[in-house]
Amino acid sequence: MPIHDWYSHLLSPHELKRFIDEERNGKTNKSVWIGMVEPEAARRIKAVSGAAVSKIMLESGAVRHSYNKAHHNLEDNDLSYAVEVINNAATIIEVSSQKHRDSDVLTFKGNINGEIYFLEAVRPKHDGWLSLITCYRPRKAGQGSNAVETTPRS
Repeated sequence: MPIHDWYSHLLSPHELKRFIDEERNGKTNKSVWIGMVEPEAARRIKAVSGAAVSKIMLESGAVRHSYNKAHHNLEDNDLSYAVEVINNAATIIEVSSQKHRDSDVLTFKGNINGEIYFLEAVRPKHDGWLSLITCYRPRKAGQGSNAVETTPRS
């Protein structure tokens, strides 16, 4: 199924994987709908940030940014955890001191196969969508050739 109607078509897990695989090295800019913010997660987000959120979106540029930075330490399927972390696995939800294109930024920290962070822009002009800015995993001492704890910025 072609990815074309991102406003009304919620991607299946298979379609999400295909989108991520295609966009990692793509050149176009597409946006897709990957999930709904569940009521309990929406309450937690509103309590922390004051923002009312509903849909979780993913854009091509965020896919490329997340995977094309070696210090982000991502595995092939890590972006597919975004909905799970936002809705169920976030141990920390914080408002970042930084803005992204005049939008508030929320940091979601989860623990799926180790710590994983999703930085999401709140898009109030689009009915409170969350839109990925970047995703990363901190590097722990002893991992890789430059064994240093890293915290990438958006």
